[in-house]
Formats: sequence, C-alpha cells, structure tokens
Amino acid sequence: CPPPLFSAGASLTELTATFTMSVNEVRKPTAPIDFEVRNTNGTTGPLSSTSATFVLGNEDHTLGNALRHVLLERPDVGFAGYAVPHPSEPVVQIRLQTSANKKSGAPKPTAISVLKFASGTLADVCDLLIERVEEAIPEVADEYAALREAQEGEDAGEDGDDPMADGGRYDEGYDETAAEYDEAEGL
Repeated sequence: CPPPLFSAGASLTELTATFTMSVNEVRKPTAPIDFEVRNTNGTTGPLSSTSATFVLGNEDHTLGNALRHVLLERPDVGFAGYAVPHPSEPVVQIRLQTSANKKSGAPKPTAISVLKFASGTLADVCDLLIERVEEAIPEVADEYAALREAQEGEDAGEDGDDPMADGGRYDEGYDETAAEYDEAEGL
C-alpha cells in the first residue's frame, strides 16, 4: 500500500498545494538551431543556390504562413511552402525555389536574396499594421512603447521587467491560479 499523499487532518491549503499545477510547468523546448540553410539543388554554396530550404528555430505556423504568402506574391518565385515537422519541435522549414522573371527577362535570383527581401517586406507590413492600430486605438501606442522600452533594456543587459518574458503572461514561480492572476491583472 503506497503512503498517503497527505495526513487525515490536512488543511484545504495543504491539499490545494499538493494537487495544484503551476501554469508554467509545461514549457516548449527551444530549438537547437536559430537559422540553417539546406542546399537542395546540388550546388556547393547555399548563397548561390536558386533552390533551398531554410530552417528557422523557435518559430511556428505564424511566421511560416506569413512568409510563404509574401514569397508567393513575387514574380521570381516558382515555389514557396513551409512545414512544421512536428508540433513539439519549435522549428519551421521554408522551402523556396526561384524562377526567371519572364516580364523583365532577369536571371533567377538566389533563394537567400529572395528570402531577405520577403522578410523585409513582411517586417514593413507588420510595422504598418502596428502604426494603423496605434492610430485607431491610442492606448495601444502606450502599451507598445512600454514593451519596446522593456525589450531595449533587456537587450542592453539591464534587468528590464519584460512582461512577455518566457513567451507568456505568467511569471515563473507564480503560486496563484491562472484565474486569480487574470483577476489581479484586470484581464
């Protein structure tokens, strides 16, 4: 017979402490790589390749699908697709093949140059979206400025109080339930 988890006269607090899971107990693992280029057409250098698979660590469908969409809008992209190999792996693979631009007659650009351009386009779209939301809802501008200041403080090596630390709104070691936390934060 296994030993009891608690004594017969245990208080409600002791029982709750025994069976309450912390919100942070399950964490997504970090990817072993940040960025990798997998050359797929047999050429020796991935920077001269017109076909490649780019592996982005610590990303998911959000970035993969957005980048795929921007890539497919370009006339010099023959194929663009993405995959998340497994839900428990925080990695997205972007497959890209370039083609000659039939309108201008320009030769095939390299896959890495097209990915760089598409990434810049996507960043510009995100900046425009933030600008429009800030114009429509002024309170968002203040919150976004506070997040940027916290991030800049963290990047400079300061101990900034980043509300999005560890990718979520719950702080590590938080002992209250999620509902109590949401209530305290006014969520």
